[in-house]
Amino acid sequence: MNSINEAFLESASDLYAWMTRPLFSVGSADFSAASLLKLVVFVVALIWGARIVRNVLLSRVFPRLKVETGVAHALANLSGYFMLTLGLLVGLQVSGIDLTTLTVLFGALGVGIGFGLQSLAANFVAGLVILLERPIQVGDRIQIGDLHGRVYRISVRSTEVLTNDEIAVIVPNSQIVMQQVVNWSRGSDRIRIRVPVGVHYKSDVPTVVKALLEAADNVEGMLKHPAPHVRLTAFGNSSIDFELLIWTSELLHQRGQFISRVNFAIHAALKRHGIEIPFPQRDIHVRSAIPLPVVSEGRPAPGA
Repeated sequence: MNSINEAFLESASDLYAWMTRPLFSVGSADFSAASLLKLVVFVVALIWGARIVRNVLLSRVFPRLKVETGVAHALANLSGYFMLTLGLLVGLQVSGIDLTTLTVLFGALGVGIGFGLQSLAANFVAGLVILLERPIQVGDRIQIGDLHGRVYRISVRSTEVLTNDEIAVIVPNSQIVMQQVVNWSRGSDRIRIRVPVGVHYKSDVPTVVKALLEAADNVEGMLKHPAPHVRLTAFGNSSIDFELLIWTSELLHQRGQFISRVNFAIHAALKRHGIEIPFPQRDIHVRSAIPLPVVSEGRPAPGA
């Protein structure tokens, strides 16, 4: 029994000696397996704690304070990042790691950013700009090029946009900062929809305007104030072109569905008033052929 205990103590002593043996050094700081293990455990606990703080702020604190959704997410994210940064600095000091020795690592990181991490650094800085300036917020309806969707999550590296097809698109933050972004939710949830309509040239213009306004009145989700109105935009090749403008606030995140409702109502109204929707057509004029001079056999043609 004593021999087993002695072997166990000897193994434990060897393990402790290996765990506390310096593996590498950075400056004047020595790193052992034990110190690295403590640092990893501390970082994991710090990340877990920051996530709990963020969730508590979003689920309990900010709803009671009646903070807007976009502002709440921005403040929660910034609080989590601040907690991570401050906790990591304190943890390194408590672990006995001198921060001045990390200048070598920071210098190497700067070289890495200069050669291969420019995109990551740009996205990180752009994420901070978005969280601080809040040009877009969680819940906003935005358009970036051909992408239409609702902002679902904003982090320091990327922004997650959820389309109407329930597809999550990850957009790098640098694209949002550098490109033109249309924010349909900015300032107000009321937007104006423009629906183009072309009618036959034989149509009576006042009747067309009356039909389009009737169609607008039959659209679910249309605002009475401001009232819808009609514009005559152009005289096309095959049609007189109008534009129906309708305000809505209910279908901000279902813009395509609202336009479909408007088109159905327009088609029914034009059909009810007997107004024809033309199709592209071209008039072809055939000129009479000029007769060619008749040349007798064996005689040259005039001017030959």
